[in-house]
Amino acid sequence: MERKDYPLILQIKDIQQILGFSKSTTYEIIKEVGFPLIQINKRKIVYRDEFFLWLDSKRIIDVEITA
Repeated sequence: MERKDYPLILQIKDIQQILGFSKSTTYEIIKEVGFPLIQINKRKIVYRDEFFLWLDSKRIIDVEITA
């Protein structure tokens, strides 16, 4: 599934599916500082585009340094 195929507003189950993590691990991740979580009462949601920006920022970039 491509990014654009996900709904504009993701639920925790969507994030869990995208990341391939367990429910408990997903809940730990959404507690991270900087995670784009929106909480309305007890409901937790994330804008799709904000989530993928956050996810892209987690990539480790392997840079070769030449002197």
